[in-house]
Amino acid sequence: MLSCLVNVLYRTIYLLKNPCLEGLFISMLYFRARDDFQMTLLRVLEAATEEPSVILGEHKIFTSRIIPSLSVLYKGNKDGDARFLCLKILSDVMIVIFSDSSLTSDEQTITDLKSISQRHFLPLYPSFAEDEDPIPIYAQKLLVMLMEHGCVKVSDILHKATVSQCFEFLLGDLSNANVSNVKLCFALASAPEMDTHILSQLQVVRRIGNLLEFVAAKDMDDFLEPTLELCRAFIIRGTGSNRSIALSKNPALLVDSAFSMSIAVDQQTCVMDICDFGGNMGIFLELVGNSDPQISDLASDCVVLLLKAAPREATVGLLTNLPKLSAVMDLLKHDSSLRLIRLLYGLAFSCRQYLAQGMILSISVSALTRVEALVSVFKGSNDSLLADAASYLGVELQRLPRCG
Repeated sequence: MLSCLVNVLYRTIYLLKNPCLEGLFISMLYFRARDDFQMTLLRVLEAATEEPSVILGEHKIFTSRIIPSLSVLYKGNKDGDARFLCLKILSDVMIVIFSDSSLTSDEQTITDLKSISQRHFLPLYPSFAEDEDPIPIYAQKLLVMLMEHGCVKVSDILHKATVSQCFEFLLGDLSNANVSNVKLCFALASAPEMDTHILSQLQVVRRIGNLLEFVAAKDMDDFLEPTLELCRAFIIRGTGSNRSIALSKNPALLVDSAFSMSIAVDQQTCVMDICDFGGNMGIFLELVGNSDPQISDLASDCVVLLLKAAPREATVGLLTNLPKLSAVMDLLKHDSSLRLIRLLYGLAFSCRQYLAQGMILSISVSALTRVEALVSVFKGSNDSLLADAASYLGVELQRLPRCG
């Protein structure tokens, strides 16, 4: 059956290669009065493009003739199934082309794909996003793929309405979210061209935190890394990318007064609801103990950066989750890593904030005792950075008041 469909497609391609017959094929595709015929032709294209060799063998015809024709057919088409097939075929063709290294390394092919993206995909994206399911999902996945391959720049979609559409999935049932949703939001939030005021107006920090809690509780491992990256991208808006990189590499800067002064101006332009992440400090700490080093590193980075971006709220979150912190520190005690050093300086910073802000919190004495015991061990570490962090924290712990 497939071979028959392939033969039909090759005959179609023959029409497209022949200037005299090309107009006939295009007219057949656009002939809206014959809806059944139109759907049949689209289904032939869909079935035949399931054979990658067909696309790879005639990729120039697809990029120069078929894809432009599909975009025109989509516009104004009242048949939802026809619109879906137009996008699906476009997506399938792009996936096959991007999966072939010989084509993605060809300058002309990339130029053609960029042209298709700018002329035939991006102008229709707002319509895709508001169309019937599953068109928005397919469109978003294709957009992420085009961005990953450099065919679409973040600056191409930085319209307030489009940005808002990208974050809308956070307002609904989180079980319907997909990884492409999160990756697209991360690309927007991390783009230097992105206006922080637009992100502030979205008021989505609490919902991003809810997403992180949800995917962690449901063991949706493929979501963890992109969701943590999204959290960090929002937090960095308040600390500045260069200073965030410095703080990530050297968490001792968290308690450096000069560094704190240099970062104050950036905090005035941070995402206004970034403090809402303070309520998610517990899950950040839990994920520091994740067995995946990348997840653990991202989570510990979020802890340190959040303490700088939203000192009061993050301090409250850290100190009220001291039992979780002590458990993670115990888990990492045989791993003299940057993650552990981040936690030590993070707690030291929180101790200072607690006293400086005159906070009244219920701090677990038993957890505090366990932390002090671990700190005593870390002071004797052969890792000078770990030993220094432990010594600094030890002094701050002694200043904390002890109750019952």
